[in-house]
Amino acid sequence: MKRLPAVEITLPWKVAGGPPVTKRLIFTGPRGGHIWRTSLNEEAWKRALASAGVIPERKPGGSYAGARENAMHALRHFYASVLMPSSQERTR
Repeated sequence: MKRLPAVEITLPWKVAGGPPVTKRLIFTGPRGGHIWRTSLNEEAWKRALASAGVIPERKPGGSYAGARENAMHALRHFYASVLMPSSQERTR
């Protein structure tokens, strides 16, 4: 945190053109702004999947293979499911 402190970013809230809200972001994009979903998926997530052998490495100058079942969106749903209480916990 000392080497790469949080950055204040102001963006529209909830909808495009919504009221601007300023938040401090710990994770930022390559140019210091907010992270775009597409850049995170292509530049970090798919690179990690390829390194782990889940999808093929990309060819120089090319894109990574599609990974719908392993995409960031699928991870988000998986994590949300893990956080949900089990059916046994809900019936207590």
